[in-house]
Amino acid sequence: MHLKAALEGKLDELLEKEYKNAAKAVTTGIKTATNGLKMSLRSQVKSAKLGTRLANTWRGDIYPKAKNSISAAGVVYTKAQKILEGFEYASVIRSQNGFWLAIPTLAIKQRVFNKRMTPALYERSKGVRLRFVYRPNGTSFLVHEQRKKTIIAFILVPQAKMPKLINFETESEKWQEQVPTLIMENWRE
Repeated sequence: MHLKAALEGKLDELLEKEYKNAAKAVTTGIKTATNGLKMSLRSQVKSAKLGTRLANTWRGDIYPKAKNSISAAGVVYTKAQKILEGFEYASVIRSQNGFWLAIPTLAIKQRVFNKRMTPALYERSKGVRLRFVYRPNGTSFLVHEQRKKTIIAFILVPQAKMPKLINFETESEKWQEQVPTLIMENWRE
């Protein structure tokens, strides 16, 4: 038995058409996965009650930017990497330039001059001198006397452990596994 096969049309045109189809499918699949990962990371941050502003630090880019490519790539990154890593890996925070980590209490304003409250900023803004109160069996304080009452301005701790609130690695793996399916869904016959 003899088998004969014949092509209709030009092979170059057929291959070029399939290449463009593949490039569009890959780029669309990568774009969908990148945007999906970015949005799910943002929703993790929001559901951990870390705020919309911190959630919106997640960004996603697709390369090449201007055209479809069979070797398209996507990258998802954050502008607040150290903060978010702290909540993912339950990091321990220590003071940068001293023995104590100063945590402002609710008895004082949390922001002054559009800056986070620090002991030095508090002393400058109020024109007072904070007094250190050492407690051997608990947390120490920075206080100041106002007329006949003492205000606890800052709680001092040697370190603080951030809670594990988010898990970005499993989310990333989930979206990476979906990439082939997303490419095939966008491939036109």
